[in-house]
Amino acid sequence: RATMTAGGVDDAEVAAAHRESIEAEKAVVDALRKDGTFERVRKALIARCVADGGVRAKVAESVDASETLRQRGAAGAKFDELVDRLREEVEKDVMGAFADKAWELMTDERGEVGAMIAEAVEKRLGGR
Repeated sequence: RATMTAGGVDDAEVAAAHRESIEAEKAVVDALRKDGTFERVRKALIARCVADGGVRAKVAESVDASETLRQRGAAGAKFDELVDRLREEVEKDVMGAFADKAWELMTDERGEVGAMIAEAVEKRLGGR
């Protein structure tokens, strides 16, 4: 017995269409992974984020404001210990800035990275 949604649509049809959509997404993602698109996007994102003035400024600001570096004895601390403590202190803010920039780059279809993603997906969807 078919059940109907409030809008008069068969639940089974909605579920089947949803499953089909998910399978199509999986196929596109798998193809993009296999053809190297993910790796190209990853490299482009890292390069653009590292070069971004806002991300660089956040790193500099976080390091300049570091309590770890201001603590008495920091100059005499072992380098590895100092780096680990500094990383713990600034990682969340720096990674947040990096992630925000990466998201901005990926979702801007007019930019290099966003266009690369959009073109690759369109190519895959058009080829089905």
